[in-house]
Amino acid sequence: MANMPDILNTKKEIDEYYMKAVKDVKEKITKENKEGKAPRKALGVKPVPKKRPKKIDVDADGNEIEKVKKAPNAYQQYIKDNRPKVKEENPGLNNEEYFTLLANMWNKHKVDMKTKDAKEEDNAKEEDAKEEDNAKEEDKKEEDNAKEEDKKKDKEDEVSEITVDADDKKKEKKDKKDKKAKKDP
Repeated sequence: MANMPDILNTKKEIDEYYMKAVKDVKEKITKENKEGKAPRKALGVKPVPKKRPKKIDVDADGNEIEKVKKAPNAYQQYIKDNRPKVKEENPGLNNEEYFTLLANMWNKHKVDMKTKDAKEEDNAKEEDAKEEDNAKEEDKKEEDNAKEEDKKKDKEDEVSEITVDADDKKKEKKDKKDKKAKKDP
């Protein structure tokens, strides 16, 4: 590869050159094997493992997008939290036995959580029903109070109308007397 010519400009040309070089090396190795020379493995030459290029996601502007790991689900979190405790309590078990034990514990825990959630849901429904009843009672009381206030206002209006009428009559009588007094002198 060090002898790669500089005239290779495109990726396609470089790939073709690389493929040809790899083919030549393979042919050389098979030729050595046929001739009875020691193969590469016997010489201690290890093949270089191929490394895959890391796939990088890029947005429209060409910036690298950082991937955020998902949070562990409930089972994964349970295993993570309880594995050290199970290892302490049961030394000498292999990993398969640990996970079997943890899986059984998880199943029990899941059933307990479902029953607990069901109880909480029932309690929540009962509380909601009580709150609705209380709200209805309060609304009814407010309506009753509003009706009573309306009745009181109506009575006050009647009283004030009566007093206004009485006051008007008194005023009219006084005005008449004043007019007569002015005419008589």
